[in-house]
Amino acid sequence: MIRFSLVHILVFFYISSFAQTFKIDSIKSFVDTSISLIRSNAIDTSNINLIESLLYNKAKDLDAVSDLAPLYTGVFELLKDHHGSLKYKARTYSWDRPERPESAYLKAKLKTEKAVVSQIIDHTIAYLRIPGNNDFAFKKVDSIANDLTAHINKLSTAKIKAWIIDLRINTGGNMYPIFLGLQEFIGDQNIIFGGFRNAQGLSSGQWEIRDGHMRIDGIELLRQAQQKNSIKKDIPIVILTSCYTASAGEMTAISLIGRKNTSIVGEPTADYTTAVQGFTINKDAGINLSTDYVVDRNSKIYTGNILPDVEVLQGDDFENLKKDKKIIKALQLLNR
Repeated sequence: MIRFSLVHILVFFYISSFAQTFKIDSIKSFVDTSISLIRSNAIDTSNINLIESLLYNKAKDLDAVSDLAPLYTGVFELLKDHHGSLKYKARTYSWDRPERPESAYLKAKLKTEKAVVSQIIDHTIAYLRIPGNNDFAFKKVDSIANDLTAHINKLSTAKIKAWIIDLRINTGGNMYPIFLGLQEFIGDQNIIFGGFRNAQGLSSGQWEIRDGHMRIDGIELLRQAQQKNSIKKDIPIVILTSCYTASAGEMTAISLIGRKNTSIVGEPTADYTTAVQGFTINKDAGINLSTDYVVDRNSKIYTGNILPDVEVLQGDDFENLKKDKKIIKALQLLNR
């Protein structure tokens, strides 16, 4: 009687599954290319063998690539990558994670609050609400940064003792203009205030200010509009977050984390703290993969969402900020 260990059985299954012939050569090519891209670039490839097994065994009998594409929802789940996606023709396939906490109030505000909002609270606290943007093509960097600077100029006077930077409805977009607008808050002449680490923990880009110039991953950013009044060094800041603070919104929070006199009040963020890169599979398809984790100025790596220093759930009220529970807590911290 011949006995096989579990390892032998798994190896046999693994080899035999990839020896399968495909009905359609273009499907095999699609699968092989996507697996190669995932293996070389994804930040977490711990399940790469399971991904290969899934795709080879389920794709070998398919008749069209359009039938193959939906399998990639399972691929992204195995990658634990809810930030990535497969783009095939006009459709997008990604991992639909289990429901996360929601706020009916803020969810409605995401549809209507598209502009920066600023005002003075209690004569000495400057309040700045920064929404997300859709500048994925980098065509509005100047206008977004200049608008943000104009709001800061309007608020910044000698009477201001602290700032509240509200990122609750910042669902992402382009982080570059937000960084530019907040440059004086982020740091002074020479500082590395964040960056990225790849799967091996090696630096794959950094955010820095050198000699008054901001550089993101080696690209120098220049702001057209200038601050009229200097921001006091280490002036207290409270950052407000929600379950909708995502991607560029999370990067903005991280750019300030570790700064002196800076706290986060609110809810855990949405967990989109990875850098995503796009790769071509063929003329009809491309795959977006999370390739790097973000780090703050203290080299802390964020593999998940940002947790607030002081958690305050719900209680949001943009119409009356003095009744907004997160702002009430922020004012308590600042007055203390």
